[in-house]
Amino acid sequence: MPAATLTTAWEDLEVPAHARGGQVTLNLCDHLASYLPKRPGAYLRISSDRFALKAGVDRQLEDAETSRTRLCWGPFAKVYRENDTSAFKKRKITKPDGTIDWVVLRPEFRQLLADLALGVIDGVIFYDLDRLVRQPRDLEDLIDIVEYVKRPVTGATGGRMNLINDSDRHMARMMCVMALKSSEDTARRVARQHLSAAQNGQVQGRIAYGWVRK
Repeated sequence: MPAATLTTAWEDLEVPAHARGGQVTLNLCDHLASYLPKRPGAYLRISSDRFALKAGVDRQLEDAETSRTRLCWGPFAKVYRENDTSAFKKRKITKPDGTIDWVVLRPEFRQLLADLALGVIDGVIFYDLDRLVRQPRDLEDLIDIVEYVKRPVTGATGGRMNLINDSDRHMARMMCVMALKSSEDTARRVARQHLSAAQNGQVQGRIAYGWVRK
């Protein structure tokens, strides 16, 4: 990213030269959080939408717009919608070099990270942390970019945490781990229920074409 696009976060603030772009911790949160994005992005996600009604993400957008107006941010430059998309389930992928990894496939979330890093958007409003991330790896990828570009990434609900604030980042990490445990607990209970039903001869999943459930 060109240096000129990074220096705007430091306007009207005296920062030692050795601290710019480094890992020195300074009490800059209030100044950085006061930055008003002119071209923010909105991230919306719902895990399950079987009938593709998109009502859930539409409601999230309404709340994100309310937060954007309250914060006096500019109009949304991009809206990242991931309808009927899990932030928990991993898939096995093979990288171009032949190595294998297990990741959550969320193209819109990855596009948001790229756009924030490149300056396409200069801030993010997400609906709620558990809509934003469920895997610590995804959260850390976002935090790395926030620490680099120094732009606000804030929630529309709850305590409206802002990841530009170091204390909110640590809180987000703890909440993400708890959300991950909740997802794993649910997956375990559902798997056990399906096993019990199968052992009792009950049909699982969707009914095959031409059959009816009795």
